Amino acid sequence: MQSDLMMLLFAVLGLIFGSFGNVLIARLPAGEKITGRSRCPLCGTQLSIIDLVPIVSYLALRGRCRSCRERISIRYPLIETASAFLFVLAHLLVPMQVPLALLLAVILWLLLVIAVIDASTKEISDILTIPFIVLCALFAFLQEDFSIVAPALGAALFALQWGLSSGKWIGSGDILVAIGIGFLLATPGHVILWLLLSYIVGGIVAATLLLLKKTHRQAHIAFAPFLAIGAIITLIVGDRLLILLP
Repeated sequence: MQSDLMMLLFAVLGLIFGSFGNVLIARLPAGEKITGRSRCPLCGTQLSIIDLVPIVSYLALRGRCRSCRERISIRYPLIETASAFLFVLAHLLVPMQVPLALLLAVILWLLLVIAVIDASTKEISDILTIPFIVLCALFAFLQEDFSIVAPALGAALFALQWGLSSGKWIGSGDILVAIGIGFLLATPGHVILWLLLSYIVGGIVAATLLLLKKTHRQAHIAFAPFLAIGAIITLIVGDRLLILLP
């Protein structure tokens, strides 16, 4: 019963963070302040408290602005749902350790925000990556898994790709994300597995987009979303997969 209640609390917290994540995703790339009341992205009308309840408001208004009645992007409830999922996942990954689970939840939430911004703008802001690295290092330290080897390995591999391609394959922001995830995953084996999974997922998505003619070979595809997906898969089943590998 207590576990179910805790999971519900984490889910609610995830929805709240997801709502704030939408603010960051919309305002940081535009250079806007993250403080102040939320507005309809279409007509600019200031939203009331009742319009800001995660997911519920979107469903109640049938995905439309209360003022202008224009459709609101499905991205907003999707981000909130994804954030809730990540908070629950953090609780499941670090059971019986609420402070550590909350820290992991915030880390995964930050990774989500970074990935979505990169997907939409092809840029990763230091405003997000620096706190991400610090929190990942803190998590590793509290878990007694702190090591400089794993983040150094991740950074070195990405720095090599960045140098060889003159920034065409990946951006410098990806290197910072790799450092943070290196701290989070803690071991070189997990980092290598994470990179393999990230490239597999990225390759599948890129091939699919090419087949559907949604992109072309010279197009730059944001890589942070694949790094995030690879990291989450590694956190969930990384230990099992490493046992299977020779």
